[in-house]
Amino acid sequence: MTVAACPRSLLHLQFLVANGAVPDVVLFRDANLGEAIERSYPGKARALGREVVPRGGLGQLLAARRSNRVYYQGVAETVRSLGIERLIIFLEGEPLERFLCSLPGIVSVELWEDGLSHYVNLTSDAWYAARGVVQALCGFYPKKITRRRMDRSRVLVRDRFEQGNLVLPRPWPPKARRDEFLLIGSPLIEDRILSLAAFRRALAEIAEASPWPVRYLAHPRERRERVELDAHAAGMIFDPNPGGLMKHAATYGYRAYGAAISTGLLDLGFHDRSCFLSGLFGLGGMARVLTAWSANPVPVVSSAAALRDRMSALAAALPDGASSAGLAGDDVRVGG
Repeated sequence: MTVAACPRSLLHLQFLVANGAVPDVVLFRDANLGEAIERSYPGKARALGREVVPRGGLGQLLAARRSNRVYYQGVAETVRSLGIERLIIFLEGEPLERFLCSLPGIVSVELWEDGLSHYVNLTSDAWYAARGVVQALCGFYPKKITRRRMDRSRVLVRDRFEQGNLVLPRPWPPKARRDEFLLIGSPLIEDRILSLAAFRRALAEIAEASPWPVRYLAHPRERRERVELDAHAAGMIFDPNPGGLMKHAATYGYRAYGAAISTGLLDLGFHDRSCFLSGLFGLGGMARVLTAWSANPVPVVSSAAALRDRMSALAAALPDGASSAGLAGDDVRVGG
């Protein structure tokens, strides 16, 4: 039985490797993932390309629809020619994955964790449905395109925190430690989830509440010039994060970790010293969803006062200079 995995990110690829997956083929959409796949699964990477999104008027819309029709035909032929019968997917609601699962030769599907969105709905159903309608107009595979979730009873679901049948080793122990609070960035402004004023207000409150200097670790999709200015204005240390979160975390340990919303807090594994700060950023809906998620291992902090209390408790439990399982030993302490 020919097995194909369909990772969409480095996290997905890490899941495959960490859990001993041995796919015969690794299908991918974006070229920037191809090199990493080739390193982990030499000779097994197969590029599918991606759908076309029109950028202009009616003419481009019609051209995109024609192009996408040909695209899906090509994907179907690739699956048929490779004899793929079993799929490992990570995104259950995306048109490509739904199309792959619908092909007649597919007899078995496994849905592996994608991160936070696997467990909770961080956007409204109306937003997701509207997105699907736009995709359908552009010629994306339309079946159930307005639905966020597939019928999970018909597939094998694998994840860390609910099913408990996936693992992801954390980058531990770090090589050195910093007596700082690491704030993990998210593209909240770039994705138009949050206003710039609310973002800046939250940074100022976090910097004031922390007993340690705050280091802002930028997300790859954040506009560097903007977020660097905002971090410095709040009195934070700005870190452009060129190597990505997991590489950074393997190098440096911190007194505490936080994020407005980030799968990274789950991946790092330092749950006892981490907190989601969605409510403090004004994202009350996300905060309520994360609080209601019964398997959530990371506390949700919704106000500056609550953050001060949590930071004070952490500082008392682990004074500066003390060693910890999530920090490097005392002989490799660094400042900046």
